[in-house]
Amino acid sequence: MILKKILSALLSASVIMTAGAAFGVSSFAEDESELFYETYDMTEVEPDGENGVVLEVEVPDGDYTVTVTTGGDAESDANIYINGGERVRAYTLAAGETQENEQAVVPLDGMITVQILGENPMVTAIEIEQLENRTEPGEKLTIYIAGDSTAQTYNYTSVYPQTGWGQVFAECFTDDVIVENRSMGGRSSKSYNNDGRLDKILTELKPGDYVFIQFGINDGAVEKPERYISVEDYKTLITDKYIGETVKRGGIPVLMTATAASWWDEENECFSESRADYADPTRELAEELGVNFIDINRIMTDEWNSMDKDDVLAGYFICEPLESKAYPTGTDDHTHLKALGARRVAGLIADAIPECVPELAEYLADDETVFSDISGHWGEEYITALAEADLIDGDENGKFNPDGTVTRAELLKMAMDAAGIASHAYREDECLDASNDDWYCYYLQGALDKDIIPQAMIADCESESVTKVLSEATETAEAVTADVTVYTGDFDGDTAITREETAAIVMNCFSYALKNADSPTEVAADADYAFSDSDIYEEYINAVDTAYSYGLVNGMGDGTFSPKDSLTRAQAAAIISRLADLLK
Repeated sequence: MILKKILSALLSASVIMTAGAAFGVSSFAEDESELFYETYDMTEVEPDGENGVVLEVEVPDGDYTVTVTTGGDAESDANIYINGGERVRAYTLAAGETQENEQAVVPLDGMITVQILGENPMVTAIEIEQLENRTEPGEKLTIYIAGDSTAQTYNYTSVYPQTGWGQVFAECFTDDVIVENRSMGGRSSKSYNNDGRLDKILTELKPGDYVFIQFGINDGAVEKPERYISVEDYKTLITDKYIGETVKRGGIPVLMTATAASWWDEENECFSESRADYADPTRELAEELGVNFIDINRIMTDEWNSMDKDDVLAGYFICEPLESKAYPTGTDDHTHLKALGARRVAGLIADAIPECVPELAEYLADDETVFSDISGHWGEEYITALAEADLIDGDENGKFNPDGTVTRAELLKMAMDAAGIASHAYREDECLDASNDDWYCYYLQGALDKDIIPQAMIADCESESVTKVLSEATETAEAVTADVTVYTGDFDGDTAITREETAAIVMNCFSYALKNADSPTEVAADADYAFSDSDIYEEYINAVDTAYSYGLVNGMGDGTFSPKDSLTRAQAAAIISRLADLLK
């Protein structure tokens, strides 16, 4: 609406300048000497009350950067729109301050229209510079992802454990591919474009690069006009700009439906179709245009209905109290994902590439789960099973190092994952000697909150029971609290774990999983057994004997357990594999 007003009735405060006749749709400048460049002095332009300061320039077809400079002797405020989309939200500068705002811009119908609103915007200059045309592919093929919060890359420091599929998509490809995840939460196809995020991709795109396009969750938000776009306008925008402008630059568009929600149909006992309001038009559009197309919505729904319900839900952003940094009281989010779900979705997209985007298939990483150094090893079966279940990883050379040692942190992660125990968001001063930079801090925090770490494993251990207030009481709701034990001391997560420590952690995970299962089941143990070792720490004797009685650990074949020996990676795989099987 703002852009229509600008184009239909520019008042005296507006400056209209022409850069010659408009170029044809696909006639990007090939000679650097033809590139358009102009700086417009705006110091004498008085803002109009309704339209602010407006600069409308006819430009050759191509890609541009537009730099708007504001500020001066008096306090100023500004809000910058380009081609009708809000690029820079309202900001205020103190007297004497100036600010340059550079934006990537793709012309709209051969024009670049800049509008600056504010009570006193104090626009001093607008620079429009055409970028050199990219005619050669980049050193590496780049995949750009234009999408919403389901694909977004998240900072675990602030929002753990929320994860977008685009955040982990690079794991599906070889090192010959760069994945630029430009997805942003809360965006529809309309608001993503208006923000200038699509223009940023288009002005960087090189021939042969890919643009994965996925919207449809926020597009129907009628109550949010900045997001809402009708189905017909959605199809036009996707066709003309997202796909058309990508192709014009030699890029390869890949259209996608929105990711599926985990909507469970109680009556039919299955996951039901979701997001059909924009998924169906996207399917129609893909058929009409013949564009590369991945119907991830349908692929996910079919995959979920082949899996156990609880296993599916474990991948969504459904959090218990203290698990999420942003939502400490817990969440019941059936749209967004945790790392487990994000990797599943990324994997399903990658699996669809050979059929849906065959030219990209040669860049997919080898998904072979058998490591190169386990053939014939006694632990090969266990290692392979855990790798296929995504419970263990090898090194960058495709090796597992079965006879190497396992650290305390590595064993803790494997045991918690196998038992389906949620890790928790890191809390300063409540995670022993781990910092937020330690990869295992989330597992350690969750294990501490659930009393999974034996106190004998914490050097100089002291503890205190604390009631944490997760949300204050209101007039309509009581306060939400959680009782936890706060420990001090050192965990030494990078230290090799011993066999007796392993038994203690595994038994604690096993017990916790049984106690907190939705449908608790009895798991019978075999007859009691006592190893002949005399050096098992008293704190671990019961755990060692009980773990053996459940078949989780074995002895050394001579009646001993060798409690102080470091656990090998193959031994860890065997124990964790048995734990996962026992809890099925």
